[in-house]
Amino acid sequence: MRVWTLVGACAGRLLVLIVTTVAAMGLAVAAPAHAADGAGVRYVALGDSRAAGPTITSSFNADGCGRSGGGYPERVARALRPASFTDVACVGAKTADVVDSPQRTSLPVARTVSVQADALRRDTDLVTLSIGGNDIGWGGLISPCFGLSPQTDVHCRSDSALRAQMTARFAALSVSVDHVLRVISERSPNARVFVVGHGGYYGLRGCFPDANLSAADAPFVRDFFRRFDAVLSGSARRHGATFVDIAGPAAGHDACAPDSQRWFTGQLPRGNGLPNHPTQLGNAAMARLVLAAIAR
Repeated sequence: MRVWTLVGACAGRLLVLIVTTVAAMGLAVAAPAHAADGAGVRYVALGDSRAAGPTITSSFNADGCGRSGGGYPERVARALRPASFTDVACVGAKTADVVDSPQRTSLPVARTVSVQADALRRDTDLVTLSIGGNDIGWGGLISPCFGLSPQTDVHCRSDSALRAQMTARFAALSVSVDHVLRVISERSPNARVFVVGHGGYYGLRGCFPDANLSAADAPFVRDFFRRFDAVLSGSARRHGATFVDIAGPAAGHDACAPDSQRWFTGQLPRGNGLPNHPTQLGNAAMARLVLAAIAR
């Protein structure tokens, strides 16, 4: 767990900081409906590797959670300079690990980390959440769509059993995410909660060796992530949280984009980046999108 505290700023200064920071990042923003109190924002980041921003090397950190220091929550915190920041996002986390049970990690050695919701306090007023991918095992679900090359059409779009399996897992995930958001609300009733979306990894074309998708199956994979985001956004709406879309802005920045524009790795690692995870550009882009949502 990474915790750091800075001297609180007054609400007016914080409001100016949020708007100025996000505007400087090239995003149109409006002033927040309300600012934090005089003591400043108390921010807790929850979630899985989407938030932890792991690299190959950070996967061997002693805490077992793989946080690299470059994930989007860390970047959001550096921009906002909150009064306090606690990042408990952990590689491999499921919804149960966030609110119900300690998580068992395996690298560098097997250990148990605390339930993430233990970091929430009554005075926590900002929470970000990235969760659900490990609950549904999204990598395994879409793996039948990948062939030996982008030219190989494996017709996963026509697999009725695969569609049924996806539907069942999304239904279960909806219940689980609802539960997570209820617990967050109970523990931190005054917090603004931001549920960060999934997707962005794959576009409407394949490329060897990072995205061995046929042009016919690629839209099916994109629709899978749309359904995933519909679950997350639906839960957010039911519980008064804000959904932050990532997949939409990520169009053109998928695993087939040039390195200078790529927000996500594909089937293979890139440099120090893990497969099917945000790149450093992606982590930065996700932070900008979260900051823009906070500023609104």
